[in-house]
Amino acid sequence: MNKNTGRIRPIALFAVVLVASVAAGGGIGAEVLYSGPPFLISTGSTGDGPLTESHDESAASNSAATPVPQNIDDLVRQLGSDDATERAMAACRIGRMRSSEVRPAMDALLELLSDDTPVDGKLCRENENWGSDWDQSSPGREAAIALEEVGSVAVDPLIAKLEGADAVARKNAAFALGLIEDPRAVDPLVRTLRDRVVDVRARSAWSLGMIEDSRAVDPLVEVLDDSSADVREDAAWALGMIEDSRAVAGLSSALNDQEPEVREQVAWALGMIEAESGVAALSGAVEDSDADVREQVVWALGMIEAESAVPALTRALDDEVPDVREQAAWALGMIEAASAVPGLSRALEDEVPDVREQAAWALGMIESADATPALVAALKDEVPDVREQVAWALGMIEDPNTADALMEALEDEDADVRKQAMWALMRVINTSDADIDHKELAQKLRKALKRGG
Repeated sequence: MNKNTGRIRPIALFAVVLVASVAAGGGIGAEVLYSGPPFLISTGSTGDGPLTESHDESAASNSAATPVPQNIDDLVRQLGSDDATERAMAACRIGRMRSSEVRPAMDALLELLSDDTPVDGKLCRENENWGSDWDQSSPGREAAIALEEVGSVAVDPLIAKLEGADAVARKNAAFALGLIEDPRAVDPLVRTLRDRVVDVRARSAWSLGMIEDSRAVDPLVEVLDDSSADVREDAAWALGMIEDSRAVAGLSSALNDQEPEVREQVAWALGMIEAESGVAALSGAVEDSDADVREQVVWALGMIEAESAVPALTRALDDEVPDVREQAAWALGMIEAASAVPGLSRALEDEVPDVREQAAWALGMIESADATPALVAALKDEVPDVREQVAWALGMIEDPNTADALMEALEDEDADVRKQAMWALMRVINTSDADIDHKELAQKLRKALKRGG
């Protein structure tokens, strides 16, 4: 089953509209279009839900090759077809109707939940990307999705299926209950966390995460010791979705799970809960043997935003994997602690441009003048994107001692760097006692504006 790993490695570059008047007595102004926190970019999927829309011509053509009626009565009849693809396509089409139209099909859809015949998962996923977990589907799975549209009316019959003898129907009923997100399903789903079939236990854990009810916390913590890694992974994901600090102790212990995929999901969950009590265990996991786990761990420490994580994150700036170093720089920027400045200043010399760029962003977030010497030196970085981020950071810090360096950056060969330097210089001039040669500044501004900066 797919999971939500939620790694975040944003670079906060800011669009600016500069307005300059270099005539006698003129001033410099800037309108910052976006100067908030960095964009958060989440990777991975939340269980079985859709992630992004993307046109898939092959999926569309496959769908077109299988004629499907649009009338609800005809679709219900097609749910009983001898052809599994037709059954799945009919369920899919029903699921895209309005709730009032779907309800007459509820009984037929419930019966279809036990149908686990493999079909192409992309047949009715045209223009969608539901992740690799949907390369294969089944009529029963499509019926579960359709039942979401039926809504609360379907909850009691789905609970009955959940407690029935057919394992496939139990699995798909659990799936449907998670999609409907009705709290009445919590207790029945908790009971199926001990089902004898792994797929049923895993799907039940996922569905409890979808419902996000705190009653499920203790039972989910218990199944972090399940014999199946899939169940443990889904339980960790669910605990992250519920975001209850009571799960921190159990999740902290699960950071020692033998499977990297489980440890990675556990770290994500601790980051989602954002409890400082998780920092100690996460700090120890910064040295995990798996790079993906380490990357998720430093993301989680950034989400918690506790200064006690700075030593561990500073160590992570020396990780052998660039993605881990970049994520660690982001995390230190989120914490905004001055104690991170020395490590981030060193990271401005990292061999990987993305790491240097993220380190510059982090130093700008911290806004400590102690970072200005390293940032001024980084204005000479060979990569324009790094220089642009450095200029932004200097503007955030507003150190008057950086005015000369920013004036020099107005002559940068890259237009975006010149724009960002102009914005930064405006902040330095307007908020400090910087000693500026206004005649020289006017000349450089004319030149930068003429060049398109």
